[in-house]
Amino acid sequence: MKRKTLKIFLLFLIAVLVILLSGCSTLSVKVPRGMFISTGDYVEGVRTLGILQENKVVIAPLFLFDINKVHQDLFEKLIAKAKALGADGVTNVTFSWKPSPFTYVTLPILTAVLDFYIEGVAIDLK
Repeated sequence: MKRKTLKIFLLFLIAVLVILLSGCSTLSVKVPRGMFISTGDYVEGVRTLGILQENKVVIAPLFLFDINKVHQDLFEKLIAKAKALGADGVTNVTFSWKPSPFTYVTLPILTAVLDFYIEGVAIDLK
């Protein structure tokens, strides 16, 4: 009887984890009016103002975190930096990540420390 109860409990626990991990969120970033954001290459006739890069460190207990929230925060930082520079847009937007050196120290407690980056080229349409 105890084995059957344990199996049911483990099945329930797995079902709850699947439901929690399959939760979905959307990327909701307000782009200022007239600001151009693209993952594509810039076209001729624009002036590049330089490469913009922002980063965010994420501490993920049990390796769980919301990647969309991370991307949203990075997008907002990139847009703020482009506005401060006076850019009309950002092209070649890319995301990347790597484990932080602290991850190897925190692995025994099932926690990851990850460095996320966003990068793009600021452009001026004038």
